[in-house]
Amino acid sequence: MGAEAAHSALAQKAVLADYVRTHHMSPEEYVISKFEEHDVVCIGEQHRIKHDVELIQRIIPELYENGIYTLGTEFGRREDQPRIDSLLNAPAWDEALARQVTFNQSVTWGFREYVDVYRAAWQLNHGLPEGARRFRILGLGDSLDWSVIQKPEDRNDPAIMKKVWHGEGEHLWAKVVLDEVITKGEKALTYSGIHHAFTQYRQPNWSIEKQRLIRFEDRRMGNFLYREIGKRAITIYLHAPWNSAEGWEAPMVQPADGIIESVMAELEPEYIPVGFDTKGTPFGRLPGETSMYMYGYEDFTLETFCDGYIYQMPISEFRGVTPIEGFINEDNIEYARLQMPNPAYRHASIEQFNNAIAADADIPRRFANVR
Repeated sequence: MGAEAAHSALAQKAVLADYVRTHHMSPEEYVISKFEEHDVVCIGEQHRIKHDVELIQRIIPELYENGIYTLGTEFGRREDQPRIDSLLNAPAWDEALARQVTFNQSVTWGFREYVDVYRAAWQLNHGLPEGARRFRILGLGDSLDWSVIQKPEDRNDPAIMKKVWHGEGEHLWAKVVLDEVITKGEKALTYSGIHHAFTQYRQPNWSIEKQRLIRFEDRRMGNFLYREIGKRAITIYLHAPWNSAEGWEAPMVQPADGIIESVMAELEPEYIPVGFDTKGTPFGRLPGETSMYMYGYEDFTLETFCDGYIYQMPISEFRGVTPIEGFINEDNIEYARLQMPNPAYRHASIEQFNNAIAADADIPRRFANVR
């Protein structure tokens, strides 16, 4: 880096650091503030990161205190809404039902922190006075049938995948939010993987082999919401690695080419964690040249990708969620074998399933090579 470029980089970091100091809000404060001008805030994560799920747990009572009574979640099925409603309004916590709701959504989602999102909502409701409005979690997820997948190549067969989806999709996720929240003049937080949470941004389907854009993906839950209610729906990203411009199998990369972590590393401790806007701020102009998210865009920047950003700690300090011991057991192993998306597990043992769940939660290993 030449002297002029180095000076420019230092100046940029100073501007970004000053912005955080001047506009600092905790993640919880930041999320709540977005409801002043927006009706749906879509929070997106990279999955299985402990502090991200714990943030959602903490924010539930904050939502309620500010008149937001609904959380929509990827980690529960629409089909299970009666079970979720029963769980959150039961006189006593039903751990078995909470695990069942989580298992039904994904047979490998046996993680304590995700189950405890339901528990946080139950605790809130359990402590409310009689007659007070209850907090609600809406299951947004599909009920897919993975049993039709018998070999890896089946995933590339449109006819077979049509049977997996059987008419479901993220347009129905959005419909739940519109029908249960927006048409009633209310507001909601949604919590999902980031790719479902994109509102204005359209994710590129890029061919690494052919080095060309196949299409822009505009069928995500957030995209459907944005088409219906415009900028009343926004996206907030929870700091985590991005997928590499070299492809899905390549090591993940630092978001915004590492500039965010570089700035945060030099900030005083009292300013972290933090939530901040990207649109119309110095952070919004940060690049993303190392990530596949930039493909198809002439001028991809952080504000192209998301409206807001939450930073809690550097990726090197991330820890995974807690696997639930015995999540797969004699009672559910047969169903797990049938509904595992990976057909290699059609005859797997209980131990193999639970080991796979634990491996998925090993975030230090999974993010060890982030560049």
